[in-house]
Amino acid sequence: MMSAVERHGPYFTREPNHTNDFSNSTGAVIYCSANGNPMPSIRWETKDAIVVNEISGVRHIRHDNSLVFPPFRAEDYRQDIHSNIYQCIASNSVGTIRSRYVQVRAVNECEEEVDE
Repeated sequence: MMSAVERHGPYFTREPNHTNDFSNSTGAVIYCSANGNPMPSIRWETKDAIVVNEISGVRHIRHDNSLVFPPFRAEDYRQDIHSNIYQCIASNSVGTIRSRYVQVRAVNECEEEVDE
């Protein structure tokens, strides 16, 4: 007797936290993973539904679909990247699911005061 492989929509095996505050000296990794049959593809979007792409040295997506913000110099801070709301989306031919929104906030560590 043969059993048919059951197809089912994606489900999160690791959903990102609601907030992620980090310093520019440490950077951050935001994890997201999902399963399903067929295996879902994962993408990241901003709250404004803009697909997240890699920006060299600023933001990238690892092979395990984690969203990575590497450490950066204070002068390289970008509000549109380092202070934004992101969402992980998993989809396959059966369906699509969206994670909770993730508020990302980077703070510059060791900001120096300038005497005038």
